[in-house]
Amino acid sequence: MEVFELSRGWKIFAYIMLGLLLAVFVSLAIYCFIDPSLKRGMAIALPISLVAIFFIVCGFLQVDEKVIFDDYSIRKESRLVNREILLNDVKGYKVDEKYVRIIPYKGRGKSIQASNYLSGIRSLQNRLAARYPDLNLEEAQEVYDEAIAQTGEEDAHKLLKQAKIETYTLTGITVVLCVLCFLYFDWYHLALFCCVPLSLLLLLRHKGLVQLDSSKESPLPTMFMIPLFVLIVQILQTRTIYIVHYSKVWPLAIGIAVALTVMLWLCSRYLNKKRKAYVVTAVIMVLIFLGNGYGFVVTTNAILDKEGYEYYETTVTDKHISKGKSTTYYLTLQPWAHQPESERESVSRKLYGEVEIDGKVGIYYYPGAFHIPWYQIGRAE
Repeated sequence: MEVFELSRGWKIFAYIMLGLLLAVFVSLAIYCFIDPSLKRGMAIALPISLVAIFFIVCGFLQVDEKVIFDDYSIRKESRLVNREILLNDVKGYKVDEKYVRIIPYKGRGKSIQASNYLSGIRSLQNRLAARYPDLNLEEAQEVYDEAIAQTGEEDAHKLLKQAKIETYTLTGITVVLCVLCFLYFDWYHLALFCCVPLSLLLLLRHKGLVQLDSSKESPLPTMFMIPLFVLIVQILQTRTIYIVHYSKVWPLAIGIAVALTVMLWLCSRYLNKKRKAYVVTAVIMVLIFLGNGYGFVVTTNAILDKEGYEYYETTVTDKHISKGKSTTYYLTLQPWAHQPESERESVSRKLYGEVEIDGKVGIYYYPGAFHIPWYQIGRAE
């Protein structure tokens, strides 16, 4: 019998980190009722805090988990989850970056997840590999065989090579356009967005040789990263474009997301839509499409706006720096002509350093190409 569990050092580290996170989110939940600045965002901050607290408590209960492999079964024991699978009921296993997943046959129990941080996890993987198939490899081979069969061509490997070339070429073009979008706020954003529908057409054109999802075991290329790269650039570039009213933005963004989702469904005709990996990736892709739609509307509304701007000035009433994985600089501005309420806006580090409380900033107000008013914040003229 072998027992796999976290080492003492990892347990101490986990308890410390979970304790710190618990303190943070409990404080946030309490301050939602105390701090006036958080009361406005209570509808978002409080549920997030409560959900985080729930998962942190679950984490505390899981720290002492053990996975036991004996001559009869594989068991997982913890204060939260207790499961057992008989050795004859194990269908196979899957290994990813975080877990070793032991999968039973249907109706023979629930799967067991063993964290890759458990002491001796390599020994567990070796014992599983000696007795059971790697389901990731089997699934990857199955997807590959289906894709090759659907080509209907004898020289399927040549077609696969062509699919890889086109996928990697479009990915490269996307990366180049991403760089250009950072350097120039121009039509490159429109070209960058076009990479999203083009990536979907690769699914249809190559009849399954290009996949929506990916795995390290599969030789088939994936187009997943292309819409994701586009989204990242769009998020970063829209941070300095402030919309006065979002009532016209979201209908257009949702419409674009729906159109891309329909296109995804149609272009996936050669893919196995019943696979769990496809379903999960498709759901993620729909969320990415929503971001793509929002980014396209906001950036295009600004890029195609050629009517000039109206200039206003307003006073900075407060400054704040938010530090986390990234640092964000905020200025709280007094109401101005098109913004009747005081707003806290994120600005560049340079502008944040140049402006003091009670100082002035310039507001550059544009009507918008889609009649969606927007503005930018800069130094007072």
